[in-house]
Amino acid sequence: MPATNLSETIDFNGQNFFIGLDVHKKSWFVTVRSLNHQVAHFTQSPSAKTLYKTLQTKFAGGKFYSAYEAGFCKTGYHEQLCKMGIINVIVHAADIPQTDKQKKSKTDLHNSRPIAEHLEKGNLHGIHVLFREQQELRSFSRLRESAVRDAIRTNNRLKSFMLYYNIEILKTVSATSFLKEHWNGWATLS
Repeated sequence: MPATNLSETIDFNGQNFFIGLDVHKKSWFVTVRSLNHQVAHFTQSPSAKTLYKTLQTKFAGGKFYSAYEAGFCKTGYHEQLCKMGIINVIVHAADIPQTDKQKKSKTDLHNSRPIAEHLEKGNLHGIHVLFREQQELRSFSRLRESAVRDAIRTNNRLKSFMLYYNIEILKTVSATSFLKEHWNGWATLS
């Protein structure tokens, strides 16, 4: 009987692999397609490093393209995948074509399949992803706007409270400074 060497690995040098990801906090559902066929479907821990190692083990030498729906994870996974050498896009959920059957039987296990399929066909186009610095500036600006709205809301509540109990505030004194001066006195009354 001739001996076989099962330890030989197949070289997928230059072959394209399209990965559909359904990302969640605790796990990722992954579908891998190549040459118009699904070649792998698995669940893994939520890690770009783990995905990269798995892809390198199963499909050594391949070129990897991936996509996932925009959602809770924002662009953190996108940055990690790109650093690993996986060409990734984030797609809007409404831009993923689905059949009526897919819409009705929507499960985590099945969500990654149409992403991989339409990525391979070239039907998916990613959303614009801001650079890290742009994201930080936008977040800072939004946080400041939120803090200003909260301060205005709080001042309005204080003024309403004072009007309700007929407490007069002089025109030259703001409600905030008036409350700071008199708060300790009110706290002792209770």
